[in-house]
Amino acid sequence: MEIPDLVGIRFEEVSKNIECLGETFNFSIKETLSPFMKKEYKKNECRVVRQQNYDNTIVITVSYF
Repeated sequence: MEIPDLVGIRFEEVSKNIECLGETFNFSIKETLSPFMKKEYKKNECRVVRQQNYDNTIVITVSYF
């Protein structure tokens, strides 16, 4: 199975993919904040900013904007 490219996608949509792909791949999620952010973040403004693939593990970094 091909590893999907998740960069730039809202985390809400990615979490749906994780549920479907959870049987095939292991996921690790790291959370960060945008360095330009001055206000409190909202959960719906979260996107994947980086993806690293290792065998059957996908490590994604998400950032709140």
